[in-house]
Amino acid sequence: MSLRFGPLDGRTWFVCVDMQRLFLEPGPWFCPAGLAILPACKTLSAVAPGRSLFTRFVPARRPTEAQGAWRRYYAHWTAVTLDAAGTDAIGLHADLAPFSAAGQVFDKTGYGAFGAPAFRDFITRQAPSALVIFGVETDVCVLATVLEAIDRGLRTIVPADAVASGDAAGHRAALDTLLPRFDQQIEITDSDTIVAELAGR
Repeated sequence: MSLRFGPLDGRTWFVCVDMQRLFLEPGPWFCPAGLAILPACKTLSAVAPGRSLFTRFVPARRPTEAQGAWRRYYAHWTAVTLDAAGTDAIGLHADLAPFSAAGQVFDKTGYGAFGAPAFRDFITRQAPSALVIFGVETDVCVLATVLEAIDRGLRTIVPADAVASGDAAGHRAALDTLLPRFDQQIEITDSDTIVAELAGR
């Protein structure tokens, strides 16, 4: 694979989406495929020290504290609310925690990272030349974050070997059908290509 729109530079930032215990340990939202991409996620998180960001999906404490349709959602998924699952569940996977510097972990209550004001403001201040977005799940939070990034005119790169979903069909549909529709705004590549590109600078 190669990068269609030219080389990366020192203003490339890396966004690791929701690689948390909530999704990577047995439970209602366990995503076994997420464990398979951990090596690639670690590689990408380490390639540019200080330019790796991490998001964490934070469920409602209880269904009655959720708003609108999220209340129905958490009435169905009561087992993942903070009261039921505990706050430890939202922690990053232990393999990734060493790469998460203070001020570079952002909590969100919705799917897309830009829905978190702190994340949105951070990206605005940094004015990155590109975002490399990876993590879980390809067809949910990764997808939402990617679409938000391209809405903001950001060069958006998705390493296919560093995204995963609990739904294999959804994962393949996102990578094979949906994301390629944005062929002038999204580059789909792999982690080796990104690392080699930055190493060649």
